[in-house]
Amino acid sequence: MHQRDYLLRLIEEMTRMFGQALGLKEKKKREQLIVEWDELLQRRFRISGELADKLPTEDIIRLFRTGERLHADEIQALAIVLYERAKLEWERSRHDNESSPFGAAEVPRYGESMMGTDNDETIYILRLMKSYELLLEATSQGSDRRLLPVQDSMEAIYQVIKGYHIDNRLREKMWRWFEKEGRLAEAEDSLFEWLNSGERHHPEQAASRYTQALKFYERLDAMSDETLLEGGLSREEVISGREDVSKSTAWQMER
Repeated sequence: MHQRDYLLRLIEEMTRMFGQALGLKEKKKREQLIVEWDELLQRRFRISGELADKLPTEDIIRLFRTGERLHADEIQALAIVLYERAKLEWERSRHDNESSPFGAAEVPRYGESMMGTDNDETIYILRLMKSYELLLEATSQGSDRRLLPVQDSMEAIYQVIKGYHIDNRLREKMWRWFEKEGRLAEAEDSLFEWLNSGERHHPEQAASRYTQALKFYERLDAMSDETLLEGGLSREEVISGREDVSKSTAWQMER
């Protein structure tokens, strides 16, 4: 009961801040809201924005684990706070440096520290990826998506980060999450990105990935045509995709 009350108070506070955001941005007072989000991080999560940037996602998730239990709703709330903060920081940097073209940054591998990175776009994209991975973890563990604008936030983040290099670990989480959500076409796309980004000098790792890919297509084969179409795939596309994976698997085994 205490945990639920804490969570509800947190959601109420975040909802109030969402309402303030539009007015503050219209008045170009982003600094004030950034300070408020930072204070919320410290007060409710006992973590600073700077520390959130430094910590790997796995370490952040570990902070919200009690024994075998993962506090998914709290991770979800933290991810939304980090996302809102990242947007405000990005808007501030764009306002301060309007000549900087979006899409010009070479974003490093996800998971690397942001410290020492002075490109605003790079920092923004890495922050979005971290928020996205936290949301993937929370929703996969059964968080209550009705509490916050989770779906809208995830879709908005995905539309931004999909044009950048995505780390293998995050890419794997993405295709598995898309499959679980019934977004089969997106799962297949992310799966092939994951397969193609594998380290060629690690044949055992490559073999494991292709085995998992074949199992993915076995699960698709067991679905009805209607279910496949709802997920964005036709039966013919499934057959073609499985053939591509089978050919690649045979090629890997011959190497």
